[in-house]
Amino acid sequence: MLTINADQHPLMNLFHKPTDEKRMVVILKPEQFEGWLQAPATRSMEFLQPFPAEGLRAG
Repeated sequence: MLTINADQHPLMNLFHKPTDEKRMVVILKPEQFEGWLQAPATRSMEFLQPFPAEGLRAG
């Protein structure tokens, strides 16, 4: 499981204490799966982006 910094994420930064490091799991859209699996190491960091808050929901 890969995580990235969530300091600036409008939703995920609310799940941590003010003094704790704010992290969120990397979420790929289905259309990104093949690109992630085939990407050379030099391009892999392009996929490590925060998922939009409006695309997240509980339940």
